[in-house]
Amino acid sequence: MIEAEEIKERRRKIITRIRDYYTERLGRYTHQRISEEWHFYGLGFVRDEMQYVFGFNAGFFRKQEPQGQAYTHAGVNVLVRTNGTNPQLRTQYLKFFRHQLAGWITNQESNFSSFRGGVGVEFPHYRTLSSFSSDEDVFQYIKDGIDKVADLYHVIAKNPDGIFDNVVCMIAPWDESIIELAQRQIEKQ
Repeated sequence: MIEAEEIKERRRKIITRIRDYYTERLGRYTHQRISEEWHFYGLGFVRDEMQYVFGFNAGFFRKQEPQGQAYTHAGVNVLVRTNGTNPQLRTQYLKFFRHQLAGWITNQESNFSSFRGGVGVEFPHYRTLSSFSSDEDVFQYIKDGIDKVADLYHVIAKNPDGIFDNVVCMIAPWDESIIELAQRQIEKQ
């Protein structure tokens, strides 16, 4: 029992650092999720009637049956919802992220589904927890993944093909566009 509590405390310290770095590089996160399957900070985006279109998540994930711990992987992912209103535009987001993240993805793309009925593609940047040599190594890996997502803001700010028109953060006051967020984050660098 002591070992499980120690692992939980170590993970809590890492996730706190991740939260602070995530906010600094990507903007204020919209949600934190904790379950047996994951513990992460995420920033989600919606567009018009399309609801959720894509999001960026950083933290711990269970990607295989655990052996003594709840989470098996650490890293960052980008999720792109593929079902729902306006399938042509959803395909454009999928192509955009597939192209932009081609060298960043560490595992094969996979499908995801949400409890709200969303279905889509997950672009993973993960490593198994057993492959890390220290807690600092875990943090640095997730930090590097966050940096790559932050680099996307340079392309998003240019709004290729107008695909980021009307895309806003899923956080109050509900009117900050991803283009405004990207420009603000670029200026901070």
